[in-house]
Amino acid sequence: MFNNILGQKKVKQILQEQIKNNKIAHAYIFMGQEGVGKHLMAQEFAKILNCTVNDFTITDIGACDRCVSCQKISKGVSPDLHFIDFIKQAELEDEDIAKQKVLKIETIRYMQKEIATKVHESKWKVFVIDPAEKMNIAAANSLLKTLEEPPNNTVIILIAKHKETIPKTIVSRSQMLFFAPIEQKEIVSWLVKNKSLSFDYAQEVASLSEGSLKNAINLLEDNQKENLSLWQKLKDKNFTILDILEFSKEATKNNALDCIDSMIVHAKKDFRMLPQENLRSLELLNKYRTLILKNVNAQTVLDNLFFDLCDLI
Repeated sequence: MFNNILGQKKVKQILQEQIKNNKIAHAYIFMGQEGVGKHLMAQEFAKILNCTVNDFTITDIGACDRCVSCQKISKGVSPDLHFIDFIKQAELEDEDIAKQKVLKIETIRYMQKEIATKVHESKWKVFVIDPAEKMNIAAANSLLKTLEEPPNNTVIILIAKHKETIPKTIVSRSQMLFFAPIEQKEIVSWLVKNKSLSFDYAQEVASLSEGSLKNAINLLEDNQKENLSLWQKLKDKNFTILDILEFSKEATKNNALDCIDSMIVHAKKDFRMLPQENLRSLELLNKYRTLILKNVNAQTVLDNLFFDLCDLI
Protein backbone atom coordinates (compact mmCIF):
# COMPACT_ATOMS: atom_id res chain seq x y z
CA MET A 1 0.00 0.00 0.00
CA PHE A 2 1.01 3.60 -0.66
CA ASN A 3 4.08 2.49 -2.62
CA ASN A 4 3.90 5.59 -4.84
CA ILE A 5 4.38 7.94 -1.88
CA LEU A 6 7.90 8.84 -0.73
CA GLY A 7 8.80 8.27 2.90
CA GLN A 8 6.12 8.54 5.62
CA LYS A 9 6.77 5.03 6.94
CA LYS A 10 4.99 5.67 10.25
CA VAL A 11 1.89 7.20 8.63
CA LYS A 12 1.70 4.32 6.17
CA GLN A 13 1.93 1.77 8.99
CA ILE A 14 -0.90 3.42 10.93
CA LEU A 15 -3.22 3.67 7.93
CA GLN A 16 -2.37 0.17 6.70
CA GLU A 17 -3.24 -1.29 10.11
CA GLN A 18 -6.56 0.57 10.23
CA ILE A 19 -7.42 -0.41 6.67
CA LYS A 20 -6.49 -4.04 7.26
CA ASN A 21 -8.68 -4.21 10.39
CA ASN A 22 -11.48 -2.16 8.82
CA LYS A 23 -11.22 0.44 11.59
CA ILE A 24 -11.30 3.61 9.52
CA ALA A 25 -11.47 6.85 11.50
CA HIS A 26 -14.22 9.28 10.52
CA ALA A 27 -11.80 12.23 10.49
CA TYR A 28 -8.04 12.67 10.05
CA ILE A 29 -5.68 15.62 10.16
CA PHE A 30 -2.72 15.20 7.82
CA MET A 31 -0.18 17.59 9.33
CA GLY A 32 3.16 18.65 7.87
CA GLN A 33 4.98 20.97 5.52
CA GLU A 34 4.05 21.24 1.86
CA GLY A 35 5.37 18.70 -0.57
CA VAL A 36 5.69 15.69 1.73
CA GLY A 37 2.78 13.60 0.39
CA LYS A 38 -0.30 14.71 2.37
CA HIS A 39 -2.48 15.40 -0.67
CA LEU A 40 -1.30 12.30 -2.52
CA MET A 41 -1.87 10.15 0.58
CA ALA A 42 -5.47 11.41 0.81
CA GLN A 43 -6.07 10.54 -2.83
CA GLU A 44 -4.49 7.09 -2.48
CA PHE A 45 -6.51 6.45 0.69
CA ALA A 46 -9.71 7.21 -1.24
CA LYS A 47 -8.62 4.79 -3.98
CA ILE A 48 -8.00 1.96 -1.54
CA LEU A 49 -11.36 2.43 0.18
CA ASN A 50 -13.24 2.41 -3.13
CA CYS A 51 -11.26 0.03 -5.33
CA THR A 52 -13.63 -2.50 -6.95
CA VAL A 53 -10.91 -5.06 -7.69
CA ASN A 54 -8.89 -5.26 -4.47
CA ASP A 55 -11.05 -5.51 -1.33
CA PHE A 56 -9.16 -3.72 1.45
CA THR A 57 -10.85 -5.91 4.12
CA ILE A 58 -9.17 -9.07 2.80
CA THR A 59 -5.96 -7.87 1.14
CA ASP A 60 -3.17 -5.43 1.96
CA ILE A 61 -2.13 -4.89 -1.67
CA GLY A 62 -3.80 -1.50 -1.90
CA ALA A 63 -5.63 -0.02 -4.90
CA CYS A 64 -5.50 -1.72 -8.30
CA ASP A 65 -5.22 1.57 -10.26
CA ARG A 66 -7.11 -0.10 -13.12
CA CYS A 67 -10.79 -0.22 -12.16
CA VAL A 68 -13.22 2.57 -13.02
CA SER A 69 -13.21 3.88 -9.46
CA CYS A 70 -9.40 4.10 -9.26
CA GLN A 71 -9.21 5.72 -12.69
CA LYS A 72 -11.82 8.35 -11.82
CA ILE A 73 -10.08 9.22 -8.56
CA SER A 74 -6.73 9.50 -10.35
CA LYS A 75 -8.28 11.85 -12.91
CA GLY A 76 -10.09 13.90 -10.27
CA VAL A 77 -13.57 13.14 -11.62
CA SER A 78 -14.94 10.77 -8.98
CA PRO A 79 -18.31 11.94 -7.60
CA ASP A 80 -17.36 10.51 -4.21
CA LEU A 81 -14.02 12.27 -3.70
CA HIS A 82 -14.45 15.97 -2.93
CA PHE A 83 -11.73 18.57 -2.50
CA ILE A 84 -13.00 21.39 -0.31
CA ASP A 85 -10.50 24.06 -1.23
CA PHE A 86 -10.15 27.53 -2.75
CA ILE A 87 -10.79 26.14 -6.23
CA LYS A 88 -14.14 24.69 -5.14
CA GLN A 89 -15.00 27.86 -3.18
CA ALA A 90 -14.23 30.07 -6.19
CA GLU A 91 -16.47 27.83 -8.29
CA LEU A 92 -19.30 28.00 -5.75
CA GLU A 93 -19.06 31.78 -5.47
CA ASP A 94 -18.35 32.36 -9.16
CA GLU A 95 -15.28 34.40 -8.24
CA ASP A 96 -11.63 34.52 -9.19
CA ILE A 97 -9.56 32.03 -7.22
CA ALA A 98 -7.11 34.82 -6.34
CA LYS A 99 -9.82 36.40 -4.20
CA GLN A 100 -10.11 33.34 -1.96
CA LYS A 101 -8.23 34.03 1.28
CA VAL A 102 -10.20 31.97 3.82
CA LEU A 103 -12.49 28.94 3.65
CA LYS A 104 -15.97 30.18 4.52
CA ILE A 105 -18.94 28.64 6.28
CA GLU A 106 -20.86 28.49 3.00
CA THR A 107 -18.22 26.16 1.58
CA ILE A 108 -18.40 23.88 4.62
CA ARG A 109 -22.19 23.88 4.36
CA TYR A 110 -21.87 22.79 0.73
CA MET A 111 -19.72 19.90 1.96
CA GLN A 112 -22.30 19.00 4.60
CA LYS A 113 -25.04 18.81 1.96
CA GLU A 114 -22.86 16.44 -0.06
CA ILE A 115 -22.19 14.36 3.04
CA ALA A 116 -25.93 14.03 3.59
CA THR A 117 -26.49 12.52 0.14
CA LYS A 118 -26.03 8.84 -0.67
CA VAL A 119 -22.77 7.51 -2.05
CA HIS A 120 -22.95 7.93 -5.83
CA GLU A 121 -20.79 5.11 -7.22
CA SER A 122 -18.36 4.03 -4.53
CA LYS A 123 -18.40 2.47 -1.08
CA TRP A 124 -16.99 5.50 0.73
CA LYS A 125 -17.21 9.26 0.34
CA VAL A 126 -13.99 11.13 1.05
CA PHE A 127 -13.77 14.88 1.68
CA VAL A 128 -10.40 16.64 1.71
CA ILE A 129 -10.31 20.10 3.30
CA ASP A 130 -7.20 21.93 2.12
CA PRO A 131 -5.84 24.17 3.56
CA ALA A 132 -7.69 23.44 6.80
CA GLU A 133 -5.91 26.25 8.66
CA LYS A 134 -7.62 28.75 6.36
CA MET A 135 -11.10 28.00 7.73
CA ASN A 136 -12.56 31.03 9.45
CA ILE A 137 -14.18 30.65 12.89
CA ALA A 138 -17.69 30.21 11.51
CA ALA A 139 -16.54 27.50 9.09
CA ALA A 140 -14.61 25.65 11.81
CA ASN A 141 -17.60 25.73 14.15
CA SER A 142 -19.85 24.42 11.39
CA LEU A 143 -17.42 21.58 10.65
CA LEU A 144 -17.34 20.70 14.34
CA LYS A 145 -21.04 19.81 14.23
CA THR A 146 -20.34 17.25 11.52
CA LEU A 147 -17.40 15.77 13.44
CA GLU A 148 -19.58 15.41 16.55
CA GLU A 149 -22.07 13.30 14.58
CA PRO A 150 -19.86 11.44 12.07
CA PRO A 151 -21.78 9.97 9.12
CA ASN A 152 -21.34 6.36 8.05
CA ASN A 153 -18.91 5.47 5.27
CA THR A 154 -17.56 9.00 5.11
CA VAL A 155 -14.00 10.12 5.77
CA ILE A 156 -13.04 13.76 6.27
CA ILE A 157 -9.34 14.59 5.84
CA LEU A 158 -8.05 17.97 6.92
CA ILE A 159 -4.72 18.98 5.40
CA ALA A 160 -2.69 21.55 7.33
CA LYS A 161 0.86 22.68 8.04
CA HIS A 162 0.74 23.54 11.74
CA LYS A 163 -1.22 22.01 14.61
CA GLU A 164 -1.61 25.41 16.29
CA THR A 165 -3.69 26.71 13.37
CA ILE A 166 -6.48 24.14 13.90
CA PRO A 167 -9.05 24.65 16.71
CA LYS A 168 -8.48 22.25 19.62
CA THR A 169 -12.09 21.10 19.44
CA ILE A 170 -11.49 19.83 15.89
CA VAL A 171 -8.12 18.30 16.79
CA SER A 172 -9.72 16.36 19.67
CA ARG A 173 -12.27 14.81 17.31
CA SER A 174 -9.82 13.80 14.59
CA GLN A 175 -6.86 11.48 14.30
CA MET A 176 -3.67 13.47 13.87
CA LEU A 177 -1.04 12.04 11.54
CA PHE A 178 2.28 13.88 11.25
CA PHE A 179 4.04 13.82 7.88
CA ALA A 180 7.80 14.09 8.33
CA PRO A 181 10.23 15.73 5.90
CA ILE A 182 11.26 13.30 3.17
CA GLU A 183 14.78 11.92 3.42
CA GLN A 184 17.22 13.53 1.01
CA LYS A 185 18.23 10.21 -0.57
CA GLU A 186 14.60 9.50 -1.50
CA ILE A 187 14.23 12.91 -3.16
CA VAL A 188 17.50 12.36 -5.04
CA SER A 189 16.30 8.98 -6.29
CA TRP A 190 12.94 10.45 -7.40
CA LEU A 191 14.59 13.35 -9.25
CA VAL A 192 17.00 11.05 -11.08
CA LYS A 193 14.19 8.68 -12.09
CA ASN A 194 11.41 11.16 -12.88
CA LYS A 195 13.25 14.32 -13.94
CA SER A 196 16.26 12.67 -15.63
CA LEU A 197 18.70 14.68 -13.51
CA SER A 198 22.29 13.65 -13.00
CA PHE A 199 22.96 12.23 -9.55
CA ASP A 200 25.14 15.20 -8.56
CA TYR A 201 22.60 17.79 -9.69
CA ALA A 202 19.78 15.86 -7.99
CA GLN A 203 21.81 15.90 -4.77
CA GLU A 204 22.29 19.65 -5.03
CA VAL A 205 18.57 20.26 -5.55
CA ALA A 206 17.57 17.82 -2.80
CA SER A 207 19.94 19.44 -0.31
CA LEU A 208 18.04 22.73 -0.76
CA SER A 209 14.57 21.19 -0.68
CA GLU A 210 14.20 21.04 3.13
CA GLY A 211 12.68 17.57 2.88
CA SER A 212 9.91 18.68 0.51
CA LEU A 213 9.47 17.12 -2.93
CA LYS A 214 7.43 20.17 -3.92
CA ASN A 215 10.35 22.45 -3.05
CA ALA A 216 12.68 20.24 -5.07
CA ILE A 217 10.40 20.38 -8.12
CA ASN A 218 9.90 24.13 -7.71
CA LEU A 219 13.64 24.66 -7.73
CA LEU A 220 13.57 23.32 -11.26
CA GLU A 221 10.77 25.62 -12.37
CA ASP A 222 11.00 29.08 -13.90
CA ASN A 223 9.28 30.83 -11.00
CA GLN A 224 12.14 29.78 -8.74
CA LYS A 225 14.60 31.31 -11.19
CA GLU A 226 12.64 34.56 -10.89
CA ASN A 227 12.80 34.41 -7.09
CA LEU A 228 16.50 33.64 -7.22
CA SER A 229 16.86 36.70 -9.44
CA LEU A 230 14.90 38.75 -6.89
CA TRP A 231 17.05 37.44 -4.04
CA GLN A 232 20.18 38.28 -6.01
CA LYS A 233 18.91 41.79 -6.79
CA LEU A 234 18.23 42.41 -3.11
CA LYS A 235 21.73 41.22 -2.26
CA ASP A 236 23.32 43.30 -4.99
CA LYS A 237 21.13 46.37 -4.24
CA ASN A 238 20.29 46.40 -7.93
CA PHE A 239 16.98 48.29 -7.59
CA THR A 240 15.19 51.53 -6.71
CA ILE A 241 12.47 52.13 -4.11
CA LEU A 242 9.88 51.90 -6.88
CA ASP A 243 11.43 48.57 -7.91
CA ILE A 244 10.95 47.24 -4.37
CA LEU A 245 7.28 48.20 -4.36
CA GLU A 246 6.87 46.51 -7.74
CA PHE A 247 8.65 43.38 -6.47
CA SER A 248 6.22 43.29 -3.57
CA LYS A 249 3.18 43.84 -5.78
CA GLU A 250 4.12 41.05 -8.18
CA ALA A 251 4.99 38.60 -5.40
CA THR A 252 1.68 39.31 -3.67
CA LYS A 253 -0.19 38.70 -6.92
CA ASN A 254 1.54 35.36 -7.51
CA ASN A 255 1.85 33.89 -4.02
CA ALA A 256 3.51 35.71 -1.12
CA LEU A 257 4.19 32.55 0.87
CA ASP A 258 5.79 30.78 -2.09
CA CYS A 259 7.97 33.84 -2.71
CA ILE A 260 9.21 33.91 0.89
CA ASP A 261 9.68 30.13 0.96
CA SER A 262 11.83 30.21 -2.15
CA MET A 263 13.94 33.08 -0.79
CA ILE A 264 14.39 31.10 2.43
CA VAL A 265 15.81 28.25 0.34
CA HIS A 266 18.38 30.60 -1.22
CA ALA A 267 19.08 32.31 2.12
CA LYS A 268 19.79 28.93 3.71
CA LYS A 269 22.23 28.14 0.95
CA ASP A 270 24.02 31.44 1.67
CA PHE A 271 23.85 30.73 5.40
CA ARG A 272 25.64 27.41 4.97
CA MET A 273 28.52 29.20 3.24
CA LEU A 274 28.64 32.29 5.51
CA PRO A 275 26.60 31.68 8.69
CA GLN A 276 27.35 34.91 10.55
CA GLU A 277 26.72 37.18 7.58
CA ASN A 278 23.41 35.56 6.64
CA LEU A 279 21.82 34.58 9.97
CA ARG A 280 19.86 37.81 10.37
CA SER A 281 18.46 37.61 6.81
CA LEU A 282 17.19 34.10 7.51
CA GLU A 283 15.62 35.24 10.79
CA LEU A 284 13.84 38.10 9.02
CA LEU A 285 12.45 35.82 6.33
CA ASN A 286 11.10 33.39 8.91
CA LYS A 287 9.62 36.23 10.96
CA TYR A 288 7.68 37.60 7.98
CA ARG A 289 6.71 34.10 6.88
CA THR A 290 4.97 33.68 10.24
CA LEU A 291 3.02 36.89 9.63
CA ILE A 292 1.79 35.55 6.28
CA LEU A 293 0.62 32.36 8.02
CA LYS A 294 -1.29 34.55 10.50
CA ASN A 295 -3.13 36.15 7.55
CA VAL A 296 -1.53 39.57 7.97
CA ASN A 297 -1.95 41.59 4.75
CA ALA A 298 0.49 40.04 2.27
CA GLN A 299 1.33 43.29 0.45
CA THR A 300 2.20 45.02 3.73
CA VAL A 301 4.27 42.05 4.91
CA LEU A 302 6.30 41.90 1.70
CA ASP A 303 6.78 45.68 1.58
CA ASN A 304 8.27 45.62 5.07
CA LEU A 305 10.25 42.44 4.42
CA PHE A 306 11.93 43.79 1.30
CA PHE A 307 12.79 47.14 2.89
CA ASP A 308 14.15 45.41 6.01
CA LEU A 309 16.23 43.04 3.90
CA CYS A 310 17.59 45.97 1.90
CA ASP A 311 18.63 47.78 5.06
CA LEU A 312 20.21 44.63 6.45
CA ILE A 313 21.97 43.35 3.35
